[in-house]
Amino acid sequence: MKRFLYILLDIGIIYSSILFTFYLFGINELLEDYQRNFDAFMMVYPYIGILYLILLYTFGLYSISRKTFYDLIYTVFLISVSMVVGIMGICFFMREITWAFPRSVILISGLLYFILLVIKNIISWYIGQRTYIVKKIIVIGNESEKLNKILAGNFSKFYKIIGQYSGYDSSLYSMIKEADEVYFCSDIQPKVREKIFPICIKYNKDICFVPLYFDISIISSSMFKIGDIPAFRISNMGLSLEERFLKRSMDILFSFIALIISLPFAIITALLIKLDGGPVLYAQERVTLNGRYFKILKFRTMIPDAEKLSGPVLAGESDPRITQVGKWIRTIRLDELPQLINILKGEMSIVGPRPERPFFVEKYEKEIPEYVFRHKVKAGLTGFAQVEGKYNTTVENKLRYDLIYINRYSLLNDLLIMMRTVKILFMKESTEGVDT
Repeated sequence: MKRFLYILLDIGIIYSSILFTFYLFGINELLEDYQRNFDAFMMVYPYIGILYLILLYTFGLYSISRKTFYDLIYTVFLISVSMVVGIMGICFFMREITWAFPRSVILISGLLYFILLVIKNIISWYIGQRTYIVKKIIVIGNESEKLNKILAGNFSKFYKIIGQYSGYDSSLYSMIKEADEVYFCSDIQPKVREKIFPICIKYNKDICFVPLYFDISIISSSMFKIGDIPAFRISNMGLSLEERFLKRSMDILFSFIALIISLPFAIITALLIKLDGGPVLYAQERVTLNGRYFKILKFRTMIPDAEKLSGPVLAGESDPRITQVGKWIRTIRLDELPQLINILKGEMSIVGPRPERPFFVEKYEKEIPEYVFRHKVKAGLTGFAQVEGKYNTTVENKLRYDLIYINRYSLLNDLLIMMRTVKILFMKESTEGVDT
């Protein structure tokens, strides 16, 4: 209910900002045809609220209590900019009716509701930080120590760990009664889970668990009956013919548009790399759909022959092989632009698991047999693992995200991931290298 009221207040702030801007322009006679301009706004106003709801959901503004102060401001900024661009886009496509909606009003009101939304959300964030009730949790599994460190280190304001168990213990019964949530690690034994699950249900405790790779495959399963026995069928993971056709059509359209828009940035980037010395582009072998190899294209950000002596190595934090120009290019992901050519050629998709090098694929498949499942779709320029995790997220957790993406595939999810990619472009943690 509180979240619903927050959303209504936000929409009220946006509409009020636009109306107030119209009022200022009106009393100062800054509009040549005030009535015509205002009528154009009235034709657009229902779409403004819908646009805000879409952006709110895409950028996840209302997990306020768990956001950092910087992330909160950054999210509001992205939503505000997207609102301005989106309203202008709506006016463009409905131009016969709404072209009279003044761009000056859209821009100034955008600045106004950005400021007001920041103030309102900072107050909400501050209140949320002060009034949040810390949840008491229990962590169960052999990897409980690892999960415990993450929860205690990153979420100490929200959780208090009152118990940590590698398996079933006689004291668990009383501890579960006291806890708010129970966390299962991915390595918890089935027999232990079967004992604990009924206790949690009995006392209405929330259960959170890190899924096994098999658990993820159940997402896309379908129910059927064997006589009168309920059963679930897990079909071969991957996309249907219709889904592949729609995804490929979207890839061609969006990558072609992106190539045209990004051309000036690509030219500037190429000139900077050339002035720094060495080749502009480099091609590296990667793995895509059905384990096929292809040459991925990137703007060069490392010294030439960076792996001549070391062999294949993941980029580390403060990696000495990265050039000064390369650091700047990596920060805003300009090194990825040439991959739009790979997408047009059909070797990659806009959204999908990031393409890995054959050396590491072979290594990971030996350690994690399920790693091969991520090649059920084409490799992507961005992906679910990229918007939810970071560059240095562990291989196991990246694989979980990739498998969730494949099992939940839809064109709408692709569009949402593309929009969320905009958010992480300028976030430093999303490009941090692995520990060296």
